[in-house]
Amino acid sequence: MSLRKRCSRSAPASSPFFCGGSPKCEHPWHYDFRVNGRRHRSSTDTADKHRARDIEARERARILDGRHGIRRQPDITFREFAATYLSDYAIPNKRSAGRDEEIVKVLNRAFGAVLLHEVTAHRIEQFKRERLAGKWRSHGYTGPAKSIQAGTVNRELDTLRSIFSKAVEWRKLQEHPMGAVRRFKVDNRRTRILTEVEQLALLAACPKKLGRMVRLALITGARIGELLAVTWADIGEDELTFVETKNGRSRRLPLSAAIRAVLATCPRRPGHDGVVFLNAVTGKPYTVNGVAHVFRRALTRAGIVTDDVTLHTLRHTALSRMIASGIDQFTVMAISGHSSTRMLERYTHPTDTRKLDALTLGGHILVTTDSSRSETENESAELLKNFGGRREARTRDLRVANAALSQLS
Repeated sequence: MSLRKRCSRSAPASSPFFCGGSPKCEHPWHYDFRVNGRRHRSSTDTADKHRARDIEARERARILDGRHGIRRQPDITFREFAATYLSDYAIPNKRSAGRDEEIVKVLNRAFGAVLLHEVTAHRIEQFKRERLAGKWRSHGYTGPAKSIQAGTVNRELDTLRSIFSKAVEWRKLQEHPMGAVRRFKVDNRRTRILTEVEQLALLAACPKKLGRMVRLALITGARIGELLAVTWADIGEDELTFVETKNGRSRRLPLSAAIRAVLATCPRRPGHDGVVFLNAVTGKPYTVNGVAHVFRRALTRAGIVTDDVTLHTLRHTALSRMIASGIDQFTVMAISGHSSTRMLERYTHPTDTRKLDALTLGGHILVTTDSSRSETENESAELLKNFGGRREARTRDLRVANAALSQLS
């Protein structure tokens, strides 16, 4: 404990702090202690030392519990900790670190100057509302603000949740403020697939390099990011290996004639084992955003003006075609990299022809049953007609016998 009185019997008599009865006088006790290098001192407003000790203990507990704006840890702004999060966790451990850096720029606009422990659930709910309402403009954008999709806001909330989780884990924060914050409910299951006519028109409208990517995507069902990461070292004599995948598990596909034909058209410098799809101008691999921009222009040239066609539609089209052709689900899973058959449900699209076949099958069963029932009734009537007569009128069919008995009863 660090209690003291300001008065003193050893002070000069002319001093305002002179007190001949100190420390057993009526002057109040004062506490004075440090937490994390910060000094805290104040009066207890009591001359009773026992009560003063209790007051000091309560104040120390409140300070350590983070009340009155004082924390166990030194104050740190959200922007400072977000930078630490990126450098110490996201960049070394996450493949999506680039996307996290973009999201952190958005989060800093809302929470950057706020102390980390002052970011509350209410502030986050306000952030959600403003982002969804489209009240924000991108940096340097002077046009009207655009609304943000709920899925985009959800990804920003996921990054924000990860930042606070690391803050709690690294003891920079005591409580997670997003315990009661919920993501938006969205149905992001894509059901759009390209028809054969659209595929041919798209391939005709694509530049050479984009055309090779589109062909491989329609053949293998791979994601564009996986195709862009393929190197010549990943291509063997009989198989193609996707190393950088979404779930982190590499998968191998046998080289079919169609895949070999596409790869044969890809230029390769002698002795070069880098990425297959290399930008000859910059000498760097293509990015998904760059490919998506060129892909949208190819869609316009092909006359596909709907907004529901993206690069992922190519994967959706390829896997849906495999399932529609009768390929078993486990083979499709080995090709696509899915870990469960449940994930393949979104790629199953029964056509009107298959629905009509199913309905015809059901009708055929009913027609067959009705026909069989008519034959049974006719046979039972004939049996009743000859009941008790000649031996030839008897039957071994239990259904006919039961029908005859039921009519007799």
